[in-house]
Amino acid sequence: MQPRLEIEFLRDDPAKIWVKACNETFAGETEQYINAQMFEKLAEQLSTFPQSNSDEVSFKVGDVDSSYGHCELKFHCFDSVGHTAVLVSLSNDTACTAKFTVQFEALSLDAFVSSIKLALKSGSGVSELIGIKPYTQNV
Repeated sequence: MQPRLEIEFLRDDPAKIWVKACNETFAGETEQYINAQMFEKLAEQLSTFPQSNSDEVSFKVGDVDSSYGHCELKFHCFDSVGHTAVLVSLSNDTACTAKFTVQFEALSLDAFVSSIKLALKSGSGVSELIGIKPYTQNV
């Protein structure tokens, strides 16, 4: 399984996202209603991420204990060299939960941010952050 984070966006009234993510061991998905400005803010914050090794960008929709599910994404540097990952925490309306990390490289993040901005502009779209296997990041 190729590690990845995928967010499908639909600007409707209200806007909606479908989030799917996996690493080599775990996978999860959820569907959440959001305010489109939250998604815009995520794109803005990620376009300058990371500015330092302690930089974090968080995106949260719903509550962990909600019967409707939740989505929490925490983009961060996991070492002093600035290698990046996103901590993914998802649950859905059938009480399935998943929490895991997807490591990624800067080029993949740039493409992800561009696709989020395109989805926002057009009103819908799929944005994919392609992850890497943990052992490939030993640079």
